Amino acid sequence: MDRNAYISKLNKKLRSWDKEIATLEKKAEKITKTLRQHIEELKQQRENAALKTSKLLESSEDAWLELKNGACEAMNDIKKAYRKAKAKFK
Repeated sequence: MDRNAYISKLNKKLRSWDKEIATLEKKAEKITKTLRQHIEELKQQRENAALKTSKLLESSEDAWLELKNGACEAMNDIKKAYRKAKAKFK
């Protein structure tokens, strides 16, 4: 193979790599967007749990048992959202 043919072959391979890299970049953008959405969901779940915890502090002795269930559910929701977001990082 002469010099020009070899250089042409290398340039063709470089163009092929450019396409592969562009494909990976597009996939990374989609993944990043999905991860950001999961993190935002996790933050919202955390805020919801914090709000329910505050309500527990402000509640009367009789009402706190009813609010306790809501706080427990909120903590379970944040745990699920965290696991979902964390799984995307693997």
